[in-house]
Amino acid sequence: MVLFQRIWWACFFFSLFAVVSVTATETESYIVHLSRHRHGKNGELQSHRQYLEAVLGTPEEVEESLIYRYENVFDGFAAKLTSEQATKLSRMPGVLSIVPNAKAEPTTTSSWKFLGLESSRVPNTGTVWDKTKLGQDVIIGVVDTGIWPESISFSDKGLCAIPARWKGKCVDGQNFTAAEHCNKKLIGAKWYYAANPNVPFDREYNSSRDNQGHGTHVSSTAAGAFAPASFEGYANGTAKGGAPGARIAMYKVCWLNAACYYGDMVAAIDDAITDGVDVISISIGGENATPFYYDPVAIASFQALKAGILINFAAGNAGPELKTVNHVEPWSFTVAATTQDRFTGSRVVIQPWGGSPGLEFKGATFANHSTLTAPIVLGSEVAIGRREYATFCDDGYLDPWKVQGKIVFCLKGRQDEWVFRKADAVSKAGGVGVIVGNSDELEDELESMFLNIPAIHVKARDARRIVDYLSRCDFEVCVFRNETATIFKGTTFYGEKPAPVVADFSSSGPSGVTTDILKPDIAAPGVDILAAWIDGNDRFVQISGTSMATPHISGVTALVKAAHPKWTPSAIKSAIMTTAKPQDNVRRRIKNYLGEPAGAFSTGSGLVDPVAAINPGLVYDAVWSDYALFLCALNYEDRAVEIITGEKGFCTGKTIPHPTDLNYPSVSVGDLSKPTIITRTVTNVGHPKSVYSVRIDHPKGVKVSITPSKLLFDKSLQKKTFTIRLERSHPVGSEESYVFGSFTWEDGEHLVRSPIVVGNLPRSLHQEISGDEGFVSTF
Repeated sequence: MVLFQRIWWACFFFSLFAVVSVTATETESYIVHLSRHRHGKNGELQSHRQYLEAVLGTPEEVEESLIYRYENVFDGFAAKLTSEQATKLSRMPGVLSIVPNAKAEPTTTSSWKFLGLESSRVPNTGTVWDKTKLGQDVIIGVVDTGIWPESISFSDKGLCAIPARWKGKCVDGQNFTAAEHCNKKLIGAKWYYAANPNVPFDREYNSSRDNQGHGTHVSSTAAGAFAPASFEGYANGTAKGGAPGARIAMYKVCWLNAACYYGDMVAAIDDAITDGVDVISISIGGENATPFYYDPVAIASFQALKAGILINFAAGNAGPELKTVNHVEPWSFTVAATTQDRFTGSRVVIQPWGGSPGLEFKGATFANHSTLTAPIVLGSEVAIGRREYATFCDDGYLDPWKVQGKIVFCLKGRQDEWVFRKADAVSKAGGVGVIVGNSDELEDELESMFLNIPAIHVKARDARRIVDYLSRCDFEVCVFRNETATIFKGTTFYGEKPAPVVADFSSSGPSGVTTDILKPDIAAPGVDILAAWIDGNDRFVQISGTSMATPHISGVTALVKAAHPKWTPSAIKSAIMTTAKPQDNVRRRIKNYLGEPAGAFSTGSGLVDPVAAINPGLVYDAVWSDYALFLCALNYEDRAVEIITGEKGFCTGKTIPHPTDLNYPSVSVGDLSKPTIITRTVTNVGHPKSVYSVRIDHPKGVKVSITPSKLLFDKSLQKKTFTIRLERSHPVGSEESYVFGSFTWEDGEHLVRSPIVVGNLPRSLHQEISGDEGFVSTF
C-alpha cells in the first residue's frame, strides 16, 4: 500500500540560493572567501577586519558590518555591505570570491524494523546495535530549526560520560539553559541568526529551542533514545533513532517564517568541525546546477570531509521531475525518500442496504471518527450546475438537498487537489463522509490528513471499481440504487507490500553540474515517519519529506562510524551505498508512486540496509585530493579549485583524470558517444583471504565489460584496481535519454553493488550541464 502523507504545514523542504539584487546604497550580507595563501595573511594589513576597514573606513563601521569570521570551512567572513563596497572588496588582493548570503529553508516506531536494524522477535534489540553499542560516543551534529530538550527522546538514561574529545558546549538562551536542558545525550546547543535579517524574535525563541518541530523530529530520528510513542492513537510502539546511543549537538540556523541563511549555515558547520562532531545531518534545501565554487555550503561540506566528517543532505522535495535533486557535490551524501511497510488507514465496504458486501478495500486516513454507515452517491450525481466540477467535489457545485446525510465519492484529478478541500466541500453541502479516489494519472499516490468528517483516500484502481459498481446499468437504463458505504475507524497496518516505493515528492537526478556523478546517492524511509515533536515531553508527530529520510542515513552513518572509527567519510559512504537494496519486499525492483520501476535517478544505489552496511566486504575509498582532482577534471581553473579546497595551484602540473574516474561507489557516464573506459579501486575490509567475482546487469543497449572479472585478496586493507568498459551495442537517437544497470562483486557472503547510469546527451545540453569552461567571476 502506498501512502503519501501531505501535511502541508509540516513537510519542510524548499529551494535554495536566490541571488540578491541591491542598489549601490542598500546593504545586504555577503560571504567573503579569502585565500589561505595570501601574502601576509597573519599580518595586520591582511586581517579580516583590515579588509573591511579598507572599504568601510573606520573600526566602528567594521564592528557594525562584520557578522561572522570563518576559520575551518574556509578563511573568510560574512559582512553587511553595499553592492559598491562588495565590488571594491572583490578587487583587493587575496579575495577569491564574494557571494550573496542566500537563503534556504528546511525541507520512528517501525522504520528501523523495516530496514532490518531492529529485531522482529525481540523489540528494541538488534545485532548491529549490539555490535556498535547503539552508536555510543558517536556525535551527530544537526543543523536545523533547533531542539525541544524536554522530549523523552533526548533522555540520557544509560549513557556513559560525554566523550572527552568533545569541545562544544550548550549556550544559554531564552527558555534554554545548559544546566537544565543539556545532558549526556544532548551535549551541544548553539544558535545562529546574525546573517538572517528577518528573525521574528517576538514569535521565536532566542536560543536553541525549537519553535517549529522540524529539528526535534530530525534529531530524534537520527539518535533518539528508546521512548514509547504514538500519533493520535496510530502507529503505537517505541520510537527510537538509528543510533540510540549517539550524542546530539544542535546547531539552530532556521527560524520561523524566516528561512535559513547561508552565512549562518556556514558558521554552524565551521563550529561543528571545531567542536568535534563525527557526522553532520542537514535537512535543508540546496541547488541542482549552482557551480560548486559559488555554493558556500558545498565548500563548507568539502572542508568537513577534509576534517573527517561526512555531511548527509536531503535530496529535496521537488520530485518527481528530473533534475531537481539538491546537494550534488560528490563529497556529500545525498538522500532520497521512500515509503515503509507501515500504513495508516481504514477499510471501506460498499454494499446494497442490508445485503452482502459488494466491494471492500483499504485507503488512507487519519480520521479518529467512529465507524460510519450511510448512503453513498457519486459527486457527479449530486451536481449543481456543471457536472464535471461536481465529479471532483469542487466547492459550490454539490447540491445540499441531494448530499444531506450521505457519503460522497469524489475524484481527485491532479496532485495539487487537496483531499481536505473536497472533504470541506462535502461537509458544507451536508454530507457526513467522503471517499476520494485517484484518477488514472495519479495511480497509487495517497494522502493521510485529519479531516472534519469520516474520510478515506483510495488508489486509482479502487476508484475505478467504485465508479463502475455505482454506475451499473441494465438495458441502457440505470437501476434504482440503494447502496451504502461503511467507513471503519482508522487503524495502523503493518507488513504492507510492495514496500518501499519512492515518494512522489522525492527529488530526482541528474545533477545539473555534471552528469558524470550519480545523485541522489541513497534512499531511506521518509514517508509518515513518527518522531519527537515540540510542546511536550512525550509528543510525537508523523510527517513526511526527504528531511525525514536524511536522519535515517545519519543514524546509519553513526553506526558504521562506531563499528569502524578509523574509516574515512568516503569509505563509510561506500559501505552504505554498495550494500543498499535495489529490490522491494516482494523481491522486485523498487517502484515509483505510479507503480513503474524506479531508476537510479530516484533511488540512487537503493534502499539503505543498515545490517549489511556494517560489513560491506569492499569499499571504494577516496580522500580530499581525489575530489580536488575531480574539480580539475571539470575544467575549473585554479582559482575556483582553491575556493573549494583551500589549496593554491592544485591542478597545475598534475595529470588530470576524466570526471568518471573519481573512485565513486556508483558509475555515471553523461554522454556515451564513444567507447569509454573507467577505473575503480576497491579496498578489502572483509575476510583477509577472499575471492570476488563480478556479475553485470547491462544497461539497455550498452555492453559492459569489467577487467579483471575476479579479484583475489590475501590480506586486509589490500587494494585492487579494475576497469569498466562501456560501449553502445546499437546506435541511439538524438534525444536526451538514460539507461540503467549495475555490476556486483560477490564472494559468497558479500554483495558489493554499484549502479550504472549511461546517458545520451545532445551537444547543446551537454555543454549546458557538463561543467564550466573556467572560473566565472562572482560579479
